[in-house]
Amino acid sequence: MNAPNEIRAMLVESATRLFADHVDAGMLEAAKRDGWSAALWAVMESAELPRVSVPEEAGGAGGTLSDLAAVLRVAGRYAAPVPFVETALLGNWLLAGAGLELPRGPLAVLPGAPLSGQRSGDGWAVSGKRGRVPWARIAARLVGLAEADGELLVVVVDPAACLIAPGRNLAGEPRDEVTLHHVPALLAAPASAGVTARTLRQRAALGRALLMAGALERALELSIGYAQQRVQFGRPIAQFQAIQQELARAAGEVAAAVAAALSAAGAVEQRGEALFEVAAAKIRTADAAREVTLIAHQVHGAIGVTDEYPLHHSTLRLWAWRDEDGNEAEWSIALGREVQRLSAEGLWPLGLAFQAQH
Repeated sequence: MNAPNEIRAMLVESATRLFADHVDAGMLEAAKRDGWSAALWAVMESAELPRVSVPEEAGGAGGTLSDLAAVLRVAGRYAAPVPFVETALLGNWLLAGAGLELPRGPLAVLPGAPLSGQRSGDGWAVSGKRGRVPWARIAARLVGLAEADGELLVVVVDPAACLIAPGRNLAGEPRDEVTLHHVPALLAAPASAGVTARTLRQRAALGRALLMAGALERALELSIGYAQQRVQFGRPIAQFQAIQQELARAAGEVAAAVAAALSAAGAVEQRGEALFEVAAAKIRTADAAREVTLIAHQVHGAIGVTDEYPLHHSTLRLWAWRDEDGNEAEWSIALGREVQRLSAEGLWPLGLAFQAQH
């Protein structure tokens, strides 16, 4: 194991221990009511997890995107009810690239096309409306892109200055409508090279795929454990060939989804723009979510849908995350168009690069 992989392994071990120590059934049930876990976020911030991939000169830990990807996978495995992707993978990336100070507290990122920016005294004010913004109402700051005077800016605004209509996804996570009407930007600076609404959307989809990879692993783990414990006709149901076949099929889906998500993280780390790999990862994890949740609930039977049993914390998130940051249909169309654009000459080097990585 080389040095970077050793460091990543230690990081994953520390993150796993942190989530195992602080995420339990009581906390997850409370998060359904409150929308998130402020206590878990405080522990994560004290461990500097949201700044894993932020350069040291910007106040971060100086890790790589692949390091952060490994930790996001762990967070997905534990169904951590916090805006980890939005803060670490999106918000801090935008802010650090623009040379802006990274605030403490959770961040929410405004998706879609850039907001409209206008001069306001010595600064900027932004306007726009965005639906289903993850974690907006619990965020300390909202971060987004704005077009102003022909320039693309990274802007930070106070959520209290916006009109926020609460909403939730299937798993109970905040997905809010945010309206900004000439809201003053607390911070603003030109976006760094390579930052566009397109690359921001790709990173958001990558983050969702990484969380799904971890949730898929957890659903499989719970299913195997239950099948080994549940006795039917005098023996554990894991000994029945039909159950073994279904669990093997789920394991294959999980392995393929994890590989696709981690490969996409490596591609984004290397090139920034990685539409092909990100689209493939979001499609593959979404497809796996459909198959694995179906198998997991079939194996568990009625107990799998109860509040008292932990399976639903993973499967509800998988069902919700499948459709967020682009569903299979949207990313399949994008992938098809990218294949047409690349043609055989462009696809061949991509295939060789993938083989070299694996």
